[in-house]
Amino acid sequence: MLSGESKSTTKIFSLTYLERLHAQRDFNRAFKSGLRLENKDIRILVYKRIDGQIITRLGLVTHKKVGTAVIRNKTKRRLREIFRTSKYLLKPGLDMVFISKPETALLNYNGLKKAILDLLKSAKLYTSLE
Repeated sequence: MLSGESKSTTKIFSLTYLERLHAQRDFNRAFKSGLRLENKDIRILVYKRIDGQIITRLGLVTHKKVGTAVIRNKTKRRLREIFRTSKYLLKPGLDMVFISKPETALLNYNGLKKAILDLLKSAKLYTSLE
């Protein structure tokens, strides 16, 4: 923790249990009726929930084609971090599923972040501060 930073301040920027997709029915809903965003590097499914909750939730799917367990886990850590740092600029009440492709593992962090944010901006789901 940085000096002058309270414990509650760092907790705000974490990825909480409620911000993750856990139930198979939530994944199935996104797969069945979610908006599909895709480029050569990653696929994103976005489902707008109608339950009135404002929390945006994340689910990850990484197939074995992406690489070894080490590479898949590194890719998932990067995807979680990109979501965690940009979740405040996303529209509220979304369920998002990031589906990794083999090309996802080849990108560095900044390249992957740019690819994801470009897809979200094109669908008007993300507003940048720039």
